[in-house]
Amino acid sequence: MNTQYSSLSLFYDAFMQDVDYEAWRGFYEECFRRYSPFPVEKIVDIGCGTGNITLPMAMRGYDVTGLDMSEEMLAVAAKKAEDADVKIRFLGADMRSFDLGFKADAAICSFDCINYLLKTEDVEAAFYRIHENIEKGGIFVFDISTPYKYKNVLADNAFVFENDDVLMTWENYFNEKTSICEFYLTFFIKNGKLYRREDEYQRQRCYALRTIRKAVRGAGFEILCESGDIDFSPLSESGERCFFICKAI
Repeated sequence: MNTQYSSLSLFYDAFMQDVDYEAWRGFYEECFRRYSPFPVEKIVDIGCGTGNITLPMAMRGYDVTGLDMSEEMLAVAAKKAEDADVKIRFLGADMRSFDLGFKADAAICSFDCINYLLKTEDVEAAFYRIHENIEKGGIFVFDISTPYKYKNVLADNAFVFENDDVLMTWENYFNEKTSICEFYLTFFIKNGKLYRREDEYQRQRCYALRTIRKAVRGAGFEILCESGDIDFSPLSESGERCFFICKAI
């Protein structure tokens, strides 16, 4: 079984093609406009993946650093940046221990990357490192998947994605006692007239919102806003994401 994202990196964009990345980019810019006490120029994109948020931000003129642990995902992102002739700094590092070497004006972390941290101490460490790598007053925006999503959407369900090159099955197993959700991804990759099978295993942890709030504040951030979507709508009981907009104090 392959390591996390080694196979998915090849098809991640195809399976995420319905995401409106420009809308996410606009959301982050609106967060900066509303809440940053100074102009935002330098941004670090935590868990940048294949660069689908990183590139639009860079194309808007921001000085962007994309950070991710997956070399495979970063390779895809770097190729996109090269093809688009966009200058982006990519850093292969762990969000719990990274050092940019400078202070960014803002940090963003998209698509429930925080949920991949399986211990509360890991979340606390990541928030602390992010705080240490952005300016005082800097804005940090991130989202998590909600307990409702794990219990009612992912749960023990299975999903299938298919295009001309690959068929992927995604099976979930959620343990409410441990709050761990296991993902078993199976890829059937077209290879001429045959298909090659590859398997991948991932895990996420479901966090109570109060746990995240405590970790955010403990790392030195003030929570300015919580929303249920990128339109700043309020949280709801059936919401699948919670967005936190925070300021380093």
